[in-house]
Amino acid sequence: MKKLFIIFVIGFSFSLFSQGIQLELDTFKRSIPTANFGGQTWRGPSWVDSVFNDSVSTMYPDVLAYPPSPDIWDWENGWFYEQGTLDTCCVDTIELNWGQSNADVIEITPENFQNALDQIGSEGLYCLNMISSSMSRQLADLHSAKDNGVELERIRLGDEMGKAGNDLSISHFPTAEDYASTCDIYIDSIRDILPNTKIAVSAGNFGPWNPRAQYWNEALYNMTNNPDAFRWSAFFYLKESDTLFTTKQLLAYAFDQIPTYETSRGFQDTIPELQNYELWVGYNITDNTIDKRYLNRWSLVLMFSASHQIFLNNKLVEDISMFNVGGIFENWDALDTQNNFRKRATGIFATIWNKAKLYKNRTTKIKTPMNLMDTVTYYNNNNNPRDVVYPKLFGWRFENDSTFDASIILTNISSDTLTISVDSLISGNVIWEKWHSDSLFDVIDSVNYINLLTDNGTANITLLPYSINVANGNCLNDIDVDGVCDELEILGCTDILGCNYSFESTEDDGSCDYPEDYYDCSGSCLSDLDADGVCDELDNCPNDYNPNQEDFNSDDIGDACDGVGLHQEIINKQLIQITDILGRDINIDYKQSLSVLLYIYDDGSVEKKSIVK
Repeated sequence: MKKLFIIFVIGFSFSLFSQGIQLELDTFKRSIPTANFGGQTWRGPSWVDSVFNDSVSTMYPDVLAYPPSPDIWDWENGWFYEQGTLDTCCVDTIELNWGQSNADVIEITPENFQNALDQIGSEGLYCLNMISSSMSRQLADLHSAKDNGVELERIRLGDEMGKAGNDLSISHFPTAEDYASTCDIYIDSIRDILPNTKIAVSAGNFGPWNPRAQYWNEALYNMTNNPDAFRWSAFFYLKESDTLFTTKQLLAYAFDQIPTYETSRGFQDTIPELQNYELWVGYNITDNTIDKRYLNRWSLVLMFSASHQIFLNNKLVEDISMFNVGGIFENWDALDTQNNFRKRATGIFATIWNKAKLYKNRTTKIKTPMNLMDTVTYYNNNNNPRDVVYPKLFGWRFENDSTFDASIILTNISSDTLTISVDSLISGNVIWEKWHSDSLFDVIDSVNYINLLTDNGTANITLLPYSINVANGNCLNDIDVDGVCDELEILGCTDILGCNYSFESTEDDGSCDYPEDYYDCSGSCLSDLDADGVCDELDNCPNDYNPNQEDFNSDDIGDACDGVGLHQEIINKQLIQITDILGRDINIDYKQSLSVLLYIYDDGSVEKKSIVK
């Protein structure tokens, strides 16, 4: 009896697994935030190198940032201000670090940056120098760049101006109100030059431990010339104490950290004062552990995916910037400029995510089934626990609301192999790219252990543990599987024989009108040899003109072609009486004396004859 029970349980479990999890769409829909990269490229090769630019383009960025070091950058020369200028520009001397002082000069001018943008296919975000330059100089730089063909789509006023420890910002703008009033003047002046350019200000409250910026956002709300966007810096760090994390705690860490920063910095999308602004997020996950055990691993790629999931849940977030586009630092740079521009964790994630949303402009959240929700516990410095509920599987459907092409991205941060069906999310010829790794914690640069599997279809799709999965389909919906998205179907008559046939119609709606037999759609005969208006198939004498179709003897052969003419009628009938016009019988001999006679025949016909004397 025990054996039978065990067999039954195994069979039942397999049945559930084989059916898979039917995923459904959430009601939350939104625009897709642009994908941005910070542009710290002064160590080279930077934007003047076409190979570097081609490598950047493989990560599909929408926006790239300029200049490399905003607070000490000379736009005119495309390089750092000379030390002599920095000694006298500000209240306190600004010291170039050793690397900046000894780096090979590269002409990273706005014009050269624009050439790179054209090659890559991205927009530019220009951060103004509000520290070592002057307002008049920066406005002149904008004028010059515009006149030289630089497309200034986005501008940011200063770099992390409210951040504690930013001594240069503190000396220039002792209070949040000082920064806000200066931005007011900048925005008014910039809009005279660039009326359609989006402008962002550095934003974010920092709490009582940073009194200067405790209510930073409130000062920005009171500006006369409002910006278009608030810039939110959402960097978070893995500390030495975090080396005790379990895998679950590590991969879910973004679900703990980012909502905390969102609340403390004042960026929740429910805040009434924020509703008229976009949020532009800049973030990275920095490994500050001693042995750098989380640096540049597949686990970090999964954490980036979780972070993006949370940012998209905030309906005001319209730009997400990752740091940094390329360089020598494993903790920051997406491309390794010392090793043929191979991608580190940041670059690998950006490539997967940005390619999935390519040519899409809307997104809908995918529901996480309740059985795939989990709880993880973290502890603060006082060892007090806090429980965080997080999804083990999460994702989005990206959509183009003009072509109705669609793709979905699903991230599995659990140790489970999941079987899912997505036929209610995407249709057409669905092709999958499934990214996974042999190890969560091997360094990406040292071992080529990231694997890509392909698959197709929408039912019973396997998602491996710790994987990112992208499906591309022709359509959001295609019920009849004809390759035409339901939203693009044009109803009408699709039968070429129908009188109301529509070349543009893709879906027959049963409205076709057809001509009567032997006629075309205009009502003309398909064949009419004698041109008498009677179709040959219906004509009782098709070779002779007889529009009235006379057939005296009713033999279905017209009189015009069977030898029976109109005189046959006279031959066959018999005269029975002749009268005058008063009805009096007339003697046949007497009729010559009358001028009008009536001839009456046996078939009832009457002929009137006039006698001409």
